[in-house]
Amino acid sequence: MSFAKASKKSEDVKQGGSNFITASGVYPSTILAPVVSVSKGGSQSVDLFVEHLGQKQIVYGNLRITNNDGSPNKIGAKIFNQLLIIAGVDAVADPVTAELPIGKKEAMKECDILEDLCDLEVLMRIQMEYSVYNSNIQEKKIIKAFFRASDSATAEEIVNEETPGAGFEREQKYVNNITFKDGLDEAAITAWIAQKRPEGTGGGSATASAAPSFGKERFGKSKSE
Repeated sequence: MSFAKASKKSEDVKQGGSNFITASGVYPSTILAPVVSVSKGGSQSVDLFVEHLGQKQIVYGNLRITNNDGSPNKIGAKIFNQLLIIAGVDAVADPVTAELPIGKKEAMKECDILEDLCDLEVLMRIQMEYSVYNSNIQEKKIIKAFFRASDSATAEEIVNEETPGAGFEREQKYVNNITFKDGLDEAAITAWIAQKRPEGTGGGSATASAAPSFGKERFGKSKSE
């Protein structure tokens, strides 16, 4: 008689958990393809189809490169420029058409991608942001910074030929920051996630905002998981 017997069935040996990005932090990722999108107003954004620890996923809509009038969006364009420096790219060619599995249930979808930045390994700092729109809580992954995967160098360190690492270390005090807007707070978001992100629970449209910091472990899986 034995206390337990080992099973080699695939369902019993498969590693559990999920590698979807669902919390603030720094993520070693491979940018499989940057996807260019244009809003109804005419602004251009770059979404990132990435792979993190074997999990392919899309980070949508926060690298806004131009405004509706075509002028550069200062914040988005600056962070995108960091990516170019880290990639060692002086100029990016116009987008080309490709198909990626980013549709519903990972269906193939035709999109415009930037080939010069495909298959690029980076460290990507994400900050979660929560707000309210039409009484629904909105969850966004905001890209705050990129670092070179091989040595954690910032774009500034690369351009100035400085020893890599100091900028990455300074960033550590921000890595768990989360932005709450429209009167939301940690308790409201924790409850919303525990309830599996229901719609219509955003309450009113208060304008208070905060950006406190708390650990990743407070947050569970995303609705898409």
